[in-house]
Amino acid sequence: MQLSFQTGKPRLRAAALVAAFAAWVMPAASLTADTRDIDVSVLLEVLVEKGILTDAEVERALERSRRRAEEAAARVGPVADLRPGVHYEPAEPMGTEPVPTRVRKFGVETPEGRDRFRIRGRLMADFAYVDWDDAQNTIDGDMARYGSIIRRARLGVLGIWNYDWEWQMEVDFRDLEVRFANAYIAYLGWDQSRFAIGHFKEPFSMESSTSSRRITYIERATPVDAYRPDRELGFLYETIRPNMYVGLGAFGGDSVVRNRRVTEGFSLAGRASFAPINEEDRFLHIGGSANYRKNAYRQREGRNREYLDVRLRSRLGTRAVDGRMIGLNDIPNVKDFSRAALEFAKGWGPFAVQGEYLWVDVNRDFGLESLTLEGWYAQASWFLTGETHSYRAESGDMGAPMVNNPFGSRDGGPGAWQLALRYATADSNSRDYDGHAMDHWTLGLNWFPIPEIVLKLNYAYVDAENLGGERTTANVFAFRAQLEF
Repeated sequence: MQLSFQTGKPRLRAAALVAAFAAWVMPAASLTADTRDIDVSVLLEVLVEKGILTDAEVERALERSRRRAEEAAARVGPVADLRPGVHYEPAEPMGTEPVPTRVRKFGVETPEGRDRFRIRGRLMADFAYVDWDDAQNTIDGDMARYGSIIRRARLGVLGIWNYDWEWQMEVDFRDLEVRFANAYIAYLGWDQSRFAIGHFKEPFSMESSTSSRRITYIERATPVDAYRPDRELGFLYETIRPNMYVGLGAFGGDSVVRNRRVTEGFSLAGRASFAPINEEDRFLHIGGSANYRKNAYRQREGRNREYLDVRLRSRLGTRAVDGRMIGLNDIPNVKDFSRAALEFAKGWGPFAVQGEYLWVDVNRDFGLESLTLEGWYAQASWFLTGETHSYRAESGDMGAPMVNNPFGSRDGGPGAWQLALRYATADSNSRDYDGHAMDHWTLGLNWFPIPEIVLKLNYAYVDAENLGGERTTANVFAFRAQLEF
């Protein structure tokens, strides 16, 4: 609108200005139907034409009104308080500070990084065919030849509050059950370390510590799969340092399951690793871990204890066909047991090698002799398309690989292709315990069209033997489609 400069009486101008802006900012609920229809710009133009206001006064008043409106919004928030005067969480305002958002691996955070929130998940669908040697199949009678399974379907949320407090809750929708994966809070305020309380992995073994999203093959190596501890409720101290890792923890037992007649036992766990070489295109990893567990028991008459059976088991290299090879039978009468692992890994350019040696000493009740179970594996992998392996020295495990040239209609690249070979062996035949021994060769081909998707194809040859010398052999073909977000 065109506003001309005319003079007027100051007192009259001030009164008119107050009246005009009172009408402008007055809540709609307090206005009549007629006053709500007034165009404020027309009213201001009339006041200027009559010499009550000047152009400059109108501009200053408008600017002042805009500033007051912004200040009021900052106090109240962009969403009105639906229940003023009470603390009702669903109706409380969200605040006004700008929040950076990431679409892939969705997350939001405050500009200075004080508070962060992320949603993440993974989906793994497995398919397998097993060519059993019928003349040499002593494992659990007649076994299925092919099958399919949703191996993992996890959904989780995680975040950081006030710079120092980390938290996470993740559940796994597997089979017909819903299980906890990670559920914890952790304090990050100490120098280059964290202290966590909740449900998570016990620190043990490089392959066990590496996420299932990052392992090279469809399943972990046989001795790791058989002898590693599971997730438990407990306390964990970990360092967060550039070239080393130390983790120390104390844990309960039997995951989150409760049985009022069972004393759940406990474990003490520790793991340490060091990276004397840790560069962008090469690394060297050396580490070790140890774990002692007091087994769970039921209290019987007097002071007698009935110890629960212990399961140390591994399969064919796939869960889509449930061929239980190592630890087909659980170990009874176990008072306590100790396990340990030695770790080595090296990477240079697109090549990497990795290996571990693991053993378990089992102490049994009723005067039974102790058992010793052991195994090792060695593997090598090569990115045919030139990517390097993503090693994380601060946690002593493997991270997400980069994809140099993603595959897609717009990108046109081949994605990342990885070839891998592994030999693993485990021997759980000890004294009178028929836990089986197995040699396990695996050839793997992985394709990452983009970093969040990987398709895995494994061929494995299995040769197992029971305590009596009877053998089981099989050729295993397995495929996985994996997505993470």
